This record gives sequence, C-alpha cells and structure tokens, in this order.
Amino acid sequence: MNLSIRQADVSDKNIICALGVTTFCEAYFEQDESSDLANYVLESFSPAQIEAELNDTDSTFFIAELNGKAVGYAKLRENSTVDCLKNKNAVELHRIYILERAKGKGVGGELMNRCLETARAKGYETIWLGVWEENPAARKFYEKLGFVKVGELQFPYGKTVGTNAVMKMEL
Repeated sequence: MNLSIRQADVSDKNIICALGVTTFCEAYFEQDESSDLANYVLESFSPAQIEAELNDTDSTFFIAELNGKAVGYAKLRENSTVDCLKNKNAVELHRIYILERAKGKGVGGELMNRCLETARAKGYETIWLGVWEENPAARKFYEKLGFVKVGELQFPYGKTVGTNAVMKMEL
C-alpha cells in the first residue's frame, strides 16, 4: 500500500469535485432528503465552485492518493472564525473527506498530519473544525487526535438547519 499526500492546484478541480460529491453522498445519503442532498452537492462541489476555492489564497487543499488513486482530500481555510474562538490565532480545517473504501487505511490520519504541519508552519496556534453533531465516527476520530468541543454552529442545509459541534486543538 503506497499512500501519498500532495498539495492540490486548480488542475485538480475535477478530482476534488468527484471526491466531494462521492464522499458526501456516501456519508449522508441514508438520513438526508434526496433533493437537499442533491442540491447541496451540486452547489458545493461544482467545478466552478471548487475552482474558485482552489484560487482563493486563504484556501489550501491536499489530495490523498492510495496506490496512485485519489481517495480523499482536505481543505484548510485561513481567515475563518467562529464566535467561540474569537481572538485566537486559528485556522479552520474546513473539510476532510475520504472514500468509504479507503477508511481504516491511515488516509485520514495522514491527511490530518499534513494539515497540522501546514498550520504550524504558517504560525497558527489553534486548528478548529465543525462536525455534524450526529456523526459519532467523525467526532471520535477528532477526539482521538486531541480535538475538544468548544461550541456549536448552525449549518443550513436544504429545508433544515443542522447543528455542528465546533472542535479545536491547540497546535
């Protein structure tokens, strides 16, 4: 098994779009209303949207490749804040998405390590993220790495508004 993590650029937009749609659907297709799910992924992971995010100087993307195949990605977002972390020198882990068939192979841990290394190298003292309160597997993953819950934020999604736990880790 050969796992590598590389920084993405705009030429990777279609890979990130495909990973975003696939991983989001894998994670939420059983509990979400189909129209809400479809609308969200088409808006959030369109080629134009991902290209704009890749061109944003506040965003850094990493792609995980297992045996030469893209299996996940992560996105750090600078200059993003949440009320419970105001006045902190913090960066957001905006996304970390991994294909179901690649879970349990160390992909998430290696993507996270790359994000943490990058955040430290940029001088950040804290990394934070929002995770859906009803996603116990993801929360357990973050807690195992040392993240702690420090607040909540609302996540508008179709006809509903979900609640995400805000978790942080000191770097």
